[in-house]
Amino acid sequence: MSIRTQCIEDGAVITYRVRPGRDPWVLLHGFGCDMSLWDRAASCLPHDVGLLVPDLRGHGASTLGWQLPSIERCAADVAAIIEREDLDHSAIAGLSMGGYIALSLFEADPGRFRALALVSTQAGADDDAARMRRAAGLTALRQEGWPRMANSLMPLLLNREKPDFRRHRDHMMTMFERAGDAGLAAALYALANRRDRRHVLPRIRVPVVVVVGDRDRLTPPSLAKEMADRVGDGRLVILPRVAHMSVLEAPREVAAQLEP
Repeated sequence: MSIRTQCIEDGAVITYRVRPGRDPWVLLHGFGCDMSLWDRAASCLPHDVGLLVPDLRGHGASTLGWQLPSIERCAADVAAIIEREDLDHSAIAGLSMGGYIALSLFEADPGRFRALALVSTQAGADDDAARMRRAAGLTALRQEGWPRMANSLMPLLLNREKPDFRRHRDHMMTMFERAGDAGLAAALYALANRRDRRHVLPRIRVPVVVVVGDRDRLTPPSLAKEMADRVGDGRLVILPRVAHMSVLEAPREVAAQLEP
């Protein structure tokens, strides 16, 4: 896949990888991650399937612009690179924060996409308690920096009982380091202020798969089932012994849900 960049009107530079091919998928990573989150899952897809995999703003090699951070701003970034690469009628898969961005894209332009995969995510907004946890995260970043925050999140993100836990943890820490204090803080603001998009789900008229691990404590199977039930053409897949970072822990199983 070739690496490209797109300059956004507010000064942000979005880095992404693209692979031309049939039935393209846009793959969106979660909080603290970057495009490498999808590497193993992407390698499990047929080699002639098209791919567009960005580093969301403030993550990986992508920078922050001057506009206030928001899910909608991230969605606009993704829409800009989709348009640049002429990938109308692509499908979109988003994990966690990437799922929020995917739903924002669908709400803004429902006729643009042919399918949707919501992976380890939810459609609702933060409640007051969740926003206070985001505030605590911002305090921790300010006082102690990203390593302390990242380490504290690992038990929620990964299943410690999986044989590859150490490798997945090291990968997560590398991605968090690339985002750094600034990228993580911007994302926390965006997450805390995101809109409730449960009303979008019944309006979706394309195939939807909702994927979740049965060990996911952040977006548990109950929330995944709620999303799948709200979608007219929704399908629920629950992965055994998999925590929140399902794309890392079960890349082949997630990729299987993205087959045309």
